[in-house]
Amino acid sequence: MLVYSARASCFALPPASMQSCGEARQAARGFTLLEMMVVMVILGLLSVAVSLALPDSARQRLDTDAQRLRGQIGLAMEQAIYRNRDYGLGVGEHGYGFFERDGETWLALDGDARLEPYPLDADSRLRLSVWGEPVPTEGTGREPQILFLSDGQVSAFELWIDHDGVPTHRLITASFAGDLRLLEPELP
Repeated sequence: MLVYSARASCFALPPASMQSCGEARQAARGFTLLEMMVVMVILGLLSVAVSLALPDSARQRLDTDAQRLRGQIGLAMEQAIYRNRDYGLGVGEHGYGFFERDGETWLALDGDARLEPYPLDADSRLRLSVWGEPVPTEGTGREPQILFLSDGQVSAFELWIDHDGVPTHRLITASFAGDLRLLEPELP
């Protein structure tokens, strides 16, 4: 019984043919696991570079702005209690800023980078309702409309964040007792 194999056929050939038989076997060998992994790493790095180079979508910017603002409001509420100081949030149409009570006046909060004033994206807008009443935001933001008191009380508010190009908005709400929530209302 004869068994045919590529190795046996190479040895049966004269020495001049041996080199071409070895080349054929090497060409049919394929890629090693290491070569495949190197290619996968390079493709992964290229995809990360491309995703970082592309601009964020309007929905991502809306989500980022809403999460940042919700986090800063939560921090201001905690700081008011822990530092036994009254804080406030001033809301303008395209930005917001935090304030601290100094006697009878409100001063822009300085020295805490986590509560720095932050301008929103040019396509974003803020709308505010405090204690169920709409509060105008055009030309404001220089004094607080929302208060975070040192005893844990909060002005009950609803703060909508809208962004052009996104059909929904984000809603940040807080109750008098300080229950802070970030909501994504559903489309009607």
